[in-house]
Amino acid sequence: MKQFPVAILLAFLAAACASSLPYSADYPLSDATFKSRDGVFTGRIPLGWFSSTEDSLAEALTAWLIKEDYSAMLAVKEIKLDDLAARRVKKEGLQLLAHLNALMEGTTQPSAGLSEFQMMGRSYCSYEFSSAENFSRAVVFVARGRFYACTARTTKGTRSSDDVTGMFRAQQTFLSSLAY
Repeated sequence: MKQFPVAILLAFLAAACASSLPYSADYPLSDATFKSRDGVFTGRIPLGWFSSTEDSLAEALTAWLIKEDYSAMLAVKEIKLDDLAARRVKKEGLQLLAHLNALMEGTTQPSAGLSEFQMMGRSYCSYEFSSAENFSRAVVFVARGRFYACTARTTKGTRSSDDVTGMFRAQQTFLSSLAY
């Protein structure tokens, strides 16, 4: 029996790890749904969260969900790219889109590396970052030819690791519920 070279085995392992979900998508969802401001997607709202009303939605956002105790939020925004950047992202992939989003947000050094994954037959790329008071995770994706970032962020100072993991699970489940 032939042995695989170590490099090939490591490449298979890296590919398998790259496609696994960074967080489980098992956070309970409510029966409530929302539609994005731009009409591109709809989705279900995580249990214990609510969707901001149209009149209180910041203009730059296409969707905004807030945890009922106001300790966390999920914000979805369209990433506007010029033609050259859009062509490069289409050619080079979501890691480039994640890097561009991080630069636009002023986050040049994500605290956790880029993680590409597949969910419900769709591709995503995520990264985590933090400040002195908040933990955040951005997930970039493409819907109907448009580029989006969904950012989960704590809003009331430092949270426990269980709270942060729960927020990231809610984000992952929310993304899995999107229809577009």
